Amino acid sequence: MHVKIRTAVMLLLAAFSVSARAAQEPAEAETQDAQQAPTQPEYITLQGVKEQLDAMNAEHEKRIRELEAQVEQLQARMLQAAEPESQLQPQVQPVSQAAGGAVQFIPGALNPALSVIGNFLGRADSRKVFNEEADRIDNKLNLREAEVDMRVPVDPYADAVLITSFESETPGHFSTDVEEGYVNIKKFPFLDRNPLGLRLKVGHFRPAFGKTNVLHTHDLPQSFRPLPIQEFLGADGFIQNGISGNFFIPTPANSNSTLDATVEVLNGGDVAISPDLDSRASYLGHLRWFNTLGVAHNLELGASSYFRPSGVKTSSVNFHGFDFMYRWKPLRQGEWKSYILGGELLLARRAYPEASEPEDVARSMEGLQPGHGKPIGYTLFTQWQLDRRKYGGVRWDRTTTLFDPGLKRRSLTPYLSYYFSEFLRFRLNYERRWSDIAAEDGRNSVFFELNWVFGAHPPEPFWVNK
Repeated sequence: MHVKIRTAVMLLLAAFSVSARAAQEPAEAETQDAQQAPTQPEYITLQGVKEQLDAMNAEHEKRIRELEAQVEQLQARMLQAAEPESQLQPQVQPVSQAAGGAVQFIPGALNPALSVIGNFLGRADSRKVFNEEADRIDNKLNLREAEVDMRVPVDPYADAVLITSFESETPGHFSTDVEEGYVNIKKFPFLDRNPLGLRLKVGHFRPAFGKTNVLHTHDLPQSFRPLPIQEFLGADGFIQNGISGNFFIPTPANSNSTLDATVEVLNGGDVAISPDLDSRASYLGHLRWFNTLGVAHNLELGASSYFRPSGVKTSSVNFHGFDFMYRWKPLRQGEWKSYILGGELLLARRAYPEASEPEDVARSMEGLQPGHGKPIGYTLFTQWQLDRRKYGGVRWDRTTTLFDPGLKRRSLTPYLSYYFSEFLRFRLNYERRWSDIAAEDGRNSVFFELNWVFGAHPPEPFWVNK
């Protein structure tokens, strides 16, 4: 018996010695090969392996999305299966359960994802700048905004979002508001699958007009919204109460593209082109087409329309917008390189003398008679990712005023963003303004912006950062 044990031990030691030498020899060979340039056949083989890995990564991402959708369906089925069981065992129901109903506990429902975002802005201006309260804001340092963002899965059918903002247009003076608060209904308990992937949003939110309006201030690719967006929608964009439905339209002829539509019913007013809060209900539609143009290229096109019927004391309002976004991001260079080219076009059929204007514009137009024509504006911007942390770009804006389409406003804004991490970003902007409005014509401004976030929410959307 001892001989057998001794023999087994000796065999194990011999096997270990052979494996150690075998592991050492490839390591020495790799060291020698690293000192020599690879031959052409070896280089071609490595290129082929990398291409296979890139294809596998793309397939894995697609599979992950499919599995996530299956998990959501299983959660809904488990909940439906649990309801009859709860009726058979009423004696084990917790105290918090309402009579006649089953408690539906979802992990995380009592512990929402919480994040806080800060936005600090310093500016240096060559001319005086006033806000809506006629306070001077040029050459100032200001904590422009702080947001508290809470998100929670209510149950397998819906998620809830509540975003409270503390805004400051004049340094040291803050106003508190609910920037967004809504429930996003992902599925219905009486359906196995929503038709066309329908999702409903109910509450107070940013309507889906164009590409820029849905972004919060800290999410913007530059420090301020483009001039056409400020002119038609408002300096902070357009936020309203309503119901929004988003659904996909099948595109069987092209497997590389998707088409989705958003239809919204909103309260009227509270938008720059139609500020009257006593307006009738308004309607908004947005169509978005996304297409993959190869491994590293994609293109997104969108069209938006807003309509508010006329009332007893108000005339009808309608305006339209078109947007596009081209994005290049090579898989092999990952986090190091990307390029974005985007823009929006906004237009209306007539002048709007009742529209609200930015303070500088309104002060310059006092005593003027409303003009005629069709308001129109557009913005274009391009952004290069220079390396992992630095992004540089430039934006060009041109718009007419809603009050008098004969008055033009233009600006050029080059910018540079530096990421300490995804949770801390510094940005430097320069803006040159040309305008038929005397108060802003020839103005030069430099903006220093710092964004920080702590919590579960990254500082900006994926299409800008990556």
